[in-house]
Amino acid sequence: MKFMQGLATGAILTIVGVGALYMSGALDGVLTDNGAASERADTATSEKEILYWVAPMDPSYRRDGPGKSPMGMDLIPVYKGEEQSGYDGVEIDPRLAASIGVKTAPVMRETLTPEISTIGQFTYDERRMEHVHVRAAGWVEKLYVRAVGEPVSEGQPLFDVYAPELLAAQADYIQAMETGQKQYLEGAVERLRGLGLTDGDISALKGRTSLKPLLTIRAPRAGVIHQMNIGDGDRINVGVPAMSITELDPMWLIANVFEADTPLVKKGAEVTITPMGDGESVSAKIDYIYPTLDTMTRTSRVRIVVANPDEAFLNGMYARVNIARAPIEDALTVPTSAVIRLGHGAHVLVAESEGRFRPTEVALGAEVGGRTVITDGVQEGEAVVVRGQFMIDSETSFQGAKMRMLGEDEAAGDMDMSMDMGDADTDTVEGTVNAVDMEARKLNISHGPMENFGMMGMTMDFPVSEDVVLTGGLEGARIRFTVSRDGMRFTITSVEVLENGE
Repeated sequence: MKFMQGLATGAILTIVGVGALYMSGALDGVLTDNGAASERADTATSEKEILYWVAPMDPSYRRDGPGKSPMGMDLIPVYKGEEQSGYDGVEIDPRLAASIGVKTAPVMRETLTPEISTIGQFTYDERRMEHVHVRAAGWVEKLYVRAVGEPVSEGQPLFDVYAPELLAAQADYIQAMETGQKQYLEGAVERLRGLGLTDGDISALKGRTSLKPLLTIRAPRAGVIHQMNIGDGDRINVGVPAMSITELDPMWLIANVFEADTPLVKKGAEVTITPMGDGESVSAKIDYIYPTLDTMTRTSRVRIVVANPDEAFLNGMYARVNIARAPIEDALTVPTSAVIRLGHGAHVLVAESEGRFRPTEVALGAEVGGRTVITDGVQEGEAVVVRGQFMIDSETSFQGAKMRMLGEDEAAGDMDMSMDMGDADTDTVEGTVNAVDMEARKLNISHGPMENFGMMGMTMDFPVSEDVVLTGGLEGARIRFTVSRDGMRFTITSVEVLENGE
């Protein structure tokens, strides 16, 4: 395998150059706060063209303008003619890339149709459920259906009831029929209707001279028995339903949607429903979004009305639910396997000619069906590595590329190997406070050399230990502070104010 020795040498020369500039005082004012660095860079721009900005301790960390490095140091400019030579990436023999199974795929521009995947449970359509009541207290004499789930047709007998109040109403009706007085007859008919008798039941009483002791209660609609509250001989009370009947077509599917996805769900959205097992998928739409959130599960409920002509969907059955969202149009995408997610960001390896691979930081969008939207960092048509990224990393010792592929902690470990920072764990130095971040507990300090760590003077952000009392008004103060080091992590453990900034 052929490594890019020229590039590694360039990186070392850049670091040595920074040290030389410091020793000669040329970096005085460059390693200051962002405002001073920018002002000096503007002056230098009139003489030399600035190509880009790099971190003092990691020349591979490159930006288009001034700013901070991951360690909190001010970036320094690289001028035209002074840039490091060589290829800014990793290079391995193309035959080796093939042998270790490296595969690439193009960056594509396409329209994605994201979905929200969840689980739902079937239940009866409550709008097609009907309760069976008896409007007079009495007793059940005979049941014609005896179990929940039994199918019934409209008008089918359900049970016979004996109710004294119904007998009294029948007697009034028969007497009104015999007398022929219209006003009494109309009142008797309305009383029978008020007690739940149908016109058919009333017609059956015409011509009778004796009372009909039992009243047959019939099914008001076709369906199945959903609830049954009576048995033979049971007393029936007014206001308590004797039975409930519901239809099986259509059914409701109640799906739970996580709180973060709830704003993305719209009424009328297309839904694909797949029963658990081998059932075929069916399509439906969101009928209703319930206005409450379960505080325990942090989910909201949505209702989907599903046609069930074959009665294949049963009450209580679970199904997979995919809810369509608004499409993402004209998006740059890569296979999700191409994305390397690290603690400090996301990267891809852009494959270039002759076994060259360039680590590139990218900004991520939505992930849909194995594709990830890239909002910044790559261009359409570029090839990215989708398999073998870490095999490439293991086959190269190019420090600059690894710094961008590794996480901050891992990169710091590599720097410990390549830079002599001494064996000491603490150092005390003087400096000037530029800014105080009370919420993050950080101080931005321009300090002198840390000889115990083998570090030059510079401007850095330092986190402050919880043991140190941090107050406002330190801006501009001259301080003496102690720093503890853990790898490349520096933490202030004590602060002594030498001179106030006022």
